[in-house]
Amino acid sequence: MKWKFIILLALFCNQIFAQQIARVENVKIKSEILNQEREILVYTPVDYDWRTNEYFKVIYVLDCQNREFFDYTSSIISFLTNGSSAFIIVGISSPYNEALDYSRNNDFLPVLQTESSKRIFGKYSGNADNFMGYIEKEVMPYIRENYRILDQKIIIGHSLGASFILYSFLEKPNLFRNYIAISPNLAYDENYLSERLSKFDYSKIKYPTFIYLSNADEGINYWKEWKFAREHVYSFFRDSLRQENFLIKIDEFTNNSHWNTFPPALNNALEFYFKNIQEKEEDEISEQEYETTIRLKVPNKEDTVYISGNQTSLGNWNANAVKMNRISDYEREIILKLKSPAKFKFTRGSWESEAEVQGTYSNIIIKPELKNAFTFKIENYADRYDE
Repeated sequence: MKWKFIILLALFCNQIFAQQIARVENVKIKSEILNQEREILVYTPVDYDWRTNEYFKVIYVLDCQNREFFDYTSSIISFLTNGSSAFIIVGISSPYNEALDYSRNNDFLPVLQTESSKRIFGKYSGNADNFMGYIEKEVMPYIRENYRILDQKIIIGHSLGASFILYSFLEKPNLFRNYIAISPNLAYDENYLSERLSKFDYSKIKYPTFIYLSNADEGINYWKEWKFAREHVYSFFRDSLRQENFLIKIDEFTNNSHWNTFPPALNNALEFYFKNIQEKEEDEISEQEYETTIRLKVPNKEDTVYISGNQTSLGNWNANAVKMNRISDYEREIILKLKSPAKFKFTRGSWESEAEVQGTYSNIIIKPELKNAFTFKIENYADRYDE
């Protein structure tokens, strides 16, 4: 297995000469919907700039005016996946605006109906729909236009941020695919969210959807009203709801406080996602096909090269099913009808001869709906490192 060690060494050297550290960008967005300037944080993993032939899933994290939510999320992915997965992390902040006397609760709470809730939250409520519009129509398009992303998205919220993502699920159930709601307040406005979640028409869900719910010690010695609302929702999800497209996981951390429950809850949620959901999402492709030209530069003029990938036209990962056409001594080409996203590798006919392709460490990923021709370069093959 000497060649495997050499491949790892080569990948490490590529990292040295590419993006040397994971990068966090601070982006200012002048929101027309909120009529405010807002800031988001965007984490791109080590070597993102070099991995030009790959696309990445996105995790959106709320409340990132508290930087620890963003930093913890971006830090643990590699550890939970043993370094096999990389995500783009987007931190959405909801800071207090002193000039406007506007707080995070304005972002997270819809218009309140009951007098008791109005007394508790005062004027700091009522803008959740606009905040949802800001995420959907301003933040997400910015990320889509400026980064290489896949369609499946995760959103993470804690406390009222968790309440908000459940509210967004009820209002727009197909905006995200995975919701991680850590210690949400389900009791505000006389159990508003609790009641809506138990009465919601889950047939509106178009895609497989995952919701993670957790609680800490809320409702035991403080915030007593949270317990009834929470147990009502838990009972409904555990005992009553049967929906093919919907998966729920519930955890209780009664030895943790409302604040420090974030790390263990997020760890559990993401571990469950990686073990039970991620692989199924990665198998999803579009129904529509796109005529696509794949061009390839090879290191040796005698190379016979095959393309192998995630759909029938790519041989369904058969290493020698789809042969590239010889165009010249150092060029190969093939025209295929591909569904999106197309994921593939190149070989010389066996997985022992898998190609190392410039700009990727894993599968090449393309979106053929974005353009109709792609060019790649083989740098070496796994079985030729000893030569």
